Amino acid sequence: MSVLTPPIYKEKRAQGRRPKYTPEYYMMMCKRVVEEGLSYRDAAKLYKMSHGSISYWVNLHKAGKIPGKVAKAKKHVESQDGAVIRLEAFIVSLKTEIGELYLENQILKKARVFLQEHKKSSSSAITSENLDQWKKGAK
Repeated sequence: MSVLTPPIYKEKRAQGRRPKYTPEYYMMMCKRVVEEGLSYRDAAKLYKMSHGSISYWVNLHKAGKIPGKVAKAKKHVESQDGAVIRLEAFIVSLKTEIGELYLENQILKKARVFLQEHKKSSSSAITSENLDQWKKGAK
């Protein structure tokens, strides 16, 4: 049984720097700005970030767009499926290699036992059973 492994794709790195806070934190801040009517400058002082960042996140909140990390999480789950398939294929190859090594080990053990028995019988003292090999002359 063989498992086809899909090609390994490197995930693209997001452009720019990573956000300082989680998208959930930004959304909580946006709700407070929208519901309480805080100005962008007041919210910037309160949350210690630029008013441009607050404006950006408030616009995302008003548009109802999904934050970037949630969308990336879905892609990450899909890429894990490929990783699972590759790992299962790797496990299968390791099991076959273990089986081959086990058989090779058994063969070597039998060969060692055979050689020890053959050595005992050929190097024993001269008896009537192995007298024929000693009667031969020197070459």
